[in-house]
This record gives sequence, C-alpha cells and structure tokens, in this order.
Amino acid sequence: MDWQELDRELEQGKIAPVYLFYGNESYLLERALKTLREKLVPAEAAAFDYQELDGRELSAGKIVLLATTLPALAPRRLVVVKDPAAEILKAGEGDLLAYLENPAPTTCLALAVNGSIDKRLKLVKLIQQTGRVVEFLPLKAAELEKWLQREAREQGYNLHPAAARALAQAGGGDLRLARNELYKVMTYTGQPGTITPSDVEALVPAAAAEATIFQLVDALGNRNATLAINSLRRLLEKGEAPLSILAMLARQLRLIYQYHLAADKGELAARLGVKPFVVQKVAAQARNFSLPAAGRALEELLKVDTGIKTGQGGAGPLLEKAIWTIIKGEH
Repeated sequence: MDWQELDRELEQGKIAPVYLFYGNESYLLERALKTLREKLVPAEAAAFDYQELDGRELSAGKIVLLATTLPALAPRRLVVVKDPAAEILKAGEGDLLAYLENPAPTTCLALAVNGSIDKRLKLVKLIQQTGRVVEFLPLKAAELEKWLQREAREQGYNLHPAAARALAQAGGGDLRLARNELYKVMTYTGQPGTITPSDVEALVPAAAAEATIFQLVDALGNRNATLAINSLRRLLEKGEAPLSILAMLARQLRLIYQYHLAADKGELAARLGVKPFVVQKVAAQARNFSLPAAGRALEELLKVDTGIKTGQGGAGPLLEKAIWTIIKGEH
C-alpha cells in the first residue's frame, strides 16, 4: 500500500489495528502518524491514550505490554514506536509475533521505520495480514507539483503549474522543503488568490536561481548561445555569486556525466544521494549532452574556477567565454 491509498482509507474512517510505515519520505510518514492521532485520540485524552516511543530503547515485550493496555478516555489507544530495533523486526518467535496474529481491537499500534525494510520478515508478513504495511517513497517531479497544487488549493490558493514547478525545483525535489517555501509564499500574499511564477521567484531566491540554472544547462545542450548568455547575465544581475553559479553548473553537468556512466539508471538516485525528481531532470538534459561533451564542459568550468581564484579575469567574462567554448564543442 502507498500513502495515497492510506489517505483514502483514513478519510473513510477505516483504521487498522496495526501499521508498519517505512520509507524515505519522512514528511508524508509523519503526516500519516499525525492523521492517525487526530482520528483516534481527542486532545483531552492524549495524555492517557497516546504514546510515542523510541523503538531503539524498547523490547518486544514492552511493546506488547503497551499495546494490550486498555484506553482510559478515548475509544482506542494509539501507540507509535519509531525506529524499532533491528532485533525486534527480525524476531522469529515471541510475544510480539503472537500479538500481531491477533492484535487488540482497543489499540492501534504503529511501527515507523525511516528507510527500507526486508519484506520477507515474518513480522512484515503478519502485519500485511492483520493490518497495513505502507511505503512512503519520495515523490516524482509531476507528483510533487500536483501535491503542492493540492496543498495550496486546500488553503484557498490557486498555484499556477509553473509556480508549482519552481517551488519543486527550489526544494530540490524534497517535499518538506518545497512545502515550507509554499507556505512562505502563501503567508506573504496574505489572502487566497493565484500564486504565479513571478510570486515564487520574488520570494524564494532559490527558485529563481534553480530555474535559471536549468534554463542555462538546457541552453548549453541545445547550443542556444543567446539564451545561455542571457541566463548567465540574469543570475549575475540578481546578485548570485559567480562561484555559486559555477558550482551549480558544475553540479548539474557532473550529474549528467554520472548519469551516462550509470549501468542501472533506476538505482541512480539512491547511489548519488539525490531525489528521483533530480534524476528525472538530469535524464532530460542528458539527451543534449554525450558523455564526452559533459566531460569537456566540466573541464571548461574547472578552468573558470582556476581563472577566478587566480585573478586571470573577471568572473562574468570568464563564465561567458566558457559557455561559448562549450557550445562550440561537439555534443
């Protein structure tokens, strides 16, 4: 089950007696735990019927004891165990597995794992039978943009698709960061209405920089010298430090280079430690750069770095010269 299916069930009031949440999208996982708490435990009962514990400090027996404790004020207790110890997840026998075969109807037990799990474990299979195992994966580019639009809509705002794209890029594909930037823009505008790309670029400097860097790399790949130079000058006019521009350009071209080298494109995000959103962008740009072309472009950027740091010329002219050299090269 994924987080969207879980959302639908919770909206319908369908709450399982036991959950195993896992994955790398921490914001959505934490939001699901918050929703469970809101659905199950009224504020006045939280002190008695809600417990959130560090699983690394618990034994399987302690978890069972907490799960079999009767609620005091709420119809059901909610027990959240974050990052249960590896020996708990791998347990072959014991009280916890016996409990999972027949979980208490008066308690909702939620185990939350930050990262991956071994789906072959007996504990996982038992929870699949008597409860729900829910995976929280980082959102892809289109999913993240739609999520931001829905979040804005729920607050009374109409988030323009291009504005959603700019926010997603500014957050580097990270949902929590993109959401925080969205709320920054909504707070600034003050009242519901349409949020445009200009609003985002005016209030979120990273959005403008990221959008222009992507445009600059695209222009390099498409050999559009005019657009590339204009993009560079726009960044400099907005006060972006030349070395920061150089670093962003080098990062993007380095990712393109690594994309060409990767044997398994599906595992690239995890191997490079970036979001799937970023890899999607890189895949699109890699069509405009061969492996040798990306290598030559990186060499030119290294020359710029050396030139700026050794005083061989102004940063702007050195960057423009590198752009011309990259565009003249064979792609």
